Amino acid sequence: MSVTDERAVPPANVYEGSGQLSVAVPLPGVHKDHVSVTVEPERLLVTAEGKYPQESQHYLQHGWHVGSWRLELPLPRKVDPAGARATLNLGVLVVMVPVSEEGSGATKPVVS
Repeated sequence: MSVTDERAVPPANVYEGSGQLSVAVPLPGVHKDHVSVTVEPERLLVTAEGKYPQESQHYLQHGWHVGSWRLELPLPRKVDPAGARATLNLGVLVVMVPVSEEGSGATKPVVS
């Protein structure tokens, strides 16, 4: 995998509790200002860009991706995008959205 010239697909944990779906996505080296989240009733889209330079490093071992990330995730339950919240803390993005059969449209919650 190239360090900068392709978008990596990050892993995601999806869990449900208290009437909401939560999706946790590890994004090492990404600042909240470089993350975009779009929530639709049946889909989550996350794009992110790690901005610290790694091209000049002489790696002895390269275990994680640095650069562009893109995750398009079909959600296992229908949600209400209007109630979506997103936080990025310690390199993990968490998107929380209420489960609802009534949800429609799309929203782009601000990542805090």
